[in-house]
Amino acid sequence: MSNDLFMTDDLVEAVSQAREKANRHGERFNIFTILGVQRNEEQTHSRFLHELLRQNGRHGDGNAFVRLFLEDIVGIRAPEGGRYRVSRELATEEKRRIDIVIESPEAIVGIEIKIDAADQDKQLHAYDEELHRRAGGQKQVVLVYLTLDGVVPSTSSLHTLSQDDVSCFSFADDVSLWLDRCIERSQHKPTLAHAIQQYQQLIRNLTGKGNTMNDLVADELNNDVEKFRAALEVEKTLPKAKASVQKMFWKDLGSALESRFGWTPSVYGGKNAAAISSGYYSKNRNNKHIGIKMPIFKVANETVCIYVNLYHAVHYGLRVEDDKDSVVASPDLRGRVRQEVGTGNAVADGDADWLVCYYYNPDEGDDEKMINFYAFNGSAADLLDEEMRHKRIADMVSHLAELADTAEAVC
Repeated sequence: MSNDLFMTDDLVEAVSQAREKANRHGERFNIFTILGVQRNEEQTHSRFLHELLRQNGRHGDGNAFVRLFLEDIVGIRAPEGGRYRVSRELATEEKRRIDIVIESPEAIVGIEIKIDAADQDKQLHAYDEELHRRAGGQKQVVLVYLTLDGVVPSTSSLHTLSQDDVSCFSFADDVSLWLDRCIERSQHKPTLAHAIQQYQQLIRNLTGKGNTMNDLVADELNNDVEKFRAALEVEKTLPKAKASVQKMFWKDLGSALESRFGWTPSVYGGKNAAAISSGYYSKNRNNKHIGIKMPIFKVANETVCIYVNLYHAVHYGLRVEDDKDSVVASPDLRGRVRQEVGTGNAVADGDADWLVCYYYNPDEGDDEKMINFYAFNGSAADLLDEEMRHKRIADMVSHLAELADTAEAVC
């Protein structure tokens, strides 16, 4: 069989029908996603859960939801007549902040929410100490580690704690189950029930647990052997096809950067754009960071550089290199740049060796503009369209130019 990419008419039709069915009831119209806040731990997930758990929350259902959470998810007693105090961003003695704390006469429960952020050193250890200090030996202490899929925390966050000292729950299963019961409990308040349904749909989208297009396509393939065989042949060609799209992106981005700044960017993580693109989808990728970079201006013995990096999603911004071309942290310059431009929206923006780091210009779009070559999301597929690819690259280069001008102005 030829190694060229092909799609049978039946397979194209199956995908088209699945896309339509997946949005039959308007599932794609999710207010959190539209506003671009679907992955924001503090402003979306922490705030929404806190409000739903609060006994005096605007839902007006008293302690019904917090009791459901404690009894059905955490697994501790929650008397109907009990008083439940729910705090958000509770400060510890070490000035850390626990996302949510639920306190009753019998127990104190601390909840650490993780969507994208990495664990901090001794983070859960410090939270556990704070919870025990507040309990004073008089209450049961439960420390909850809540992630999308229920993964265990890092050893650095636990420090001297064992895994058994932390209750690991997931949005995919545990929170979704609790939300189901909250929706059932809210049928007498349709607006409230709909708001919780919107959040539940967000969780399903983030965790892949919903009735997604992928689920519907899989069902269709499982019921038709010829479509399944055709899909297998397509699957074999996809790495090559994806690498081709990525190669076009790096090539056009390099040309746009050279045209704007007058320097030829250099490739890292491989000898050229073709090599890093094809290598990215090979089994030997070994989680390598790849991308292109170029110097902008010098500060003493250091050089401020533009970096466009790829791990899962493309992220870009400014970094500092020493005289050996190694990336170094520059706290003073980082502080001055961020005072002018604020914080970036990429996860890597939290790393000290980025002055600032973005997935996309927040003034020009939302998370739908994030190019994820690992998941090969819609934004990555859009790059096949030459006009769309040039527009995305032009936006990125323009934003990088603004950041570079700001950095040079504050030096």
